[in-house]
Amino acid sequence: MNDKGGRRGGRQRTKADFRFDDARLCFAFVGTLADRGTDTPFERLARPNDLGRWSVESGCTTVAPDCTESDLDHARRLREAIQRTGQALADGAPPAREDIALINSAAAEPTSVPELSADATSVRWHGDRVAAVLSMVARDLIELCCSEHRTRVRICGNPACGTPFVDTSHAGARRWCSMKTCGALAKKRTYRARAQNGP
Repeated sequence: MNDKGGRRGGRQRTKADFRFDDARLCFAFVGTLADRGTDTPFERLARPNDLGRWSVESGCTTVAPDCTESDLDHARRLREAIQRTGQALADGAPPAREDIALINSAAAEPTSVPELSADATSVRWHGDRVAAVLSMVARDLIELCCSEHRTRVRICGNPACGTPFVDTSHAGARRWCSMKTCGALAKKRTYRARAQNGP
């Protein structure tokens, strides 16, 4: 369905590669804008075909839908509405009405259709429109908001990241959107600081 490790097809992952580690679908979509907390955020949805690629790599569809510049603009606006709603959930504050309206509008579109494999061990999703993919993303956020996990939404502790995540740890003390990215970076920084300062 998607890449869970640090490599894709035998090569080292690059900044342009999408991240799905430890993330709900809606927050993996938010992660298509990296380095939110910096002066130079990195746009992973730079072109319409990037949106089509994300649609496949996320597992929302088997074949990349045709995407236009208008689709890309809509997807980015939905992404930022989800980001702001995630921030509101993390803060225990009501989200903006216009963000909820945009999310509801996206969710109202028909989603991709699931097809169970003959041996009932896997599912393929079929949808020929990007609106079907965005509907799945929006519905995932709505499902989260209606679940017990809504109070477990946090913002990544890496100031440069700013991506929401759901803390499903038993202690409720998870700090990073992913231990494979921001968590690993924090560990490296701590190790280097200790090495420089000595025992």
